[in-house]
Amino acid sequence: MRQLWKYIAGSIAIGSTLYGLIKYFSGGVCRCSARLTKRVIIITGANSGIGKALAVELAKKGAILILACRDIKKGYEAKSDILREIGNPQANIFVKHLDLCSLGSIQNFVFNVSGQFRAIYALVNCAGVFYHPFGLTADGFEITFQTNYLGPFVLTHCLLPLLRQHLQARIINVVSEAHRRVNVYDLKVATTCQEKEQPPYVAYGVSKLALLLFTREFAKQPSVKESNIIVNAVNPGNVETPIYRHFPALANPWLFAIQKPIRLLVVKTPKQGCQSILHALLTSNTSTGQYYSDCKLSLASPIATSDKIARDYYHITLNLLNWHKNESKC
Repeated sequence: MRQLWKYIAGSIAIGSTLYGLIKYFSGGVCRCSARLTKRVIIITGANSGIGKALAVELAKKGAILILACRDIKKGYEAKSDILREIGNPQANIFVKHLDLCSLGSIQNFVFNVSGQFRAIYALVNCAGVFYHPFGLTADGFEITFQTNYLGPFVLTHCLLPLLRQHLQARIINVVSEAHRRVNVYDLKVATTCQEKEQPPYVAYGVSKLALLLFTREFAKQPSVKESNIIVNAVNPGNVETPIYRHFPALANPWLFAIQKPIRLLVVKTPKQGCQSILHALLTSNTSTGQYYSDCKLSLASPIATSDKIARDYYHITLNLLNWHKNESKC
């Protein structure tokens, strides 16, 4: 009998520990109850992963969604999945082509959206790549840098006139804790030497640090502040999404299968991963230029919170794009 009780106690202890681990790594949960009825929200990279999961949650709250996808076919498949999941075939969901690796595609996307909508409530820059093989885009920029940072930078500026039409519009830049793994030197080299191959994790970390710096500085721009636009960065955490398709340890099906039990414990599902983004979109907190993680305000790295570095890097980016301070190519 004593042996039996030992087994029961051990099972309870192991079960409690596993449950605690799952709860801990699943992160925060958005508790905001606000509705988004008829508010237009653009989500980049919305055909899979975090973007798709976020689209489901926003559709449930009545938002009008624009799924901005590089692969238009997958975009329509995602739309069908979302409509089926929310059980409302009449939900307003639009699929539009957007390739962040092409400045021309960004301009075409903005022209298309501007012709259909008068105002945008929110832009969620969610699309991204990780460990992508080195290469340059047709615009001459490194693929990870343009997809994760330069593309969202241009897209956000081009959509600003539509965002300014909405009271307290929101811009959410999806970032990563990987921004802590790089330094100012990495940032400088990756930005100024586009043709020089960087280690994949450095390239990714730099792109996310750049996006954080952009968040901080863009929130202070007069055209943004005067319009009461709220600009924040969000860390979704480690999430099970297709972004890892190029990562060697997970691209191998055998290694992926071996790690699966551990990943079930410590890696978030896309629905769990989108919670902090959802919170940033719904919260009544009007703080801007901030960093959210696990559904609460957090502190980014010292580099990412430097106003001087953010200001300088903003102008470096404008020069990189050959933009003048008060104009853009849109």
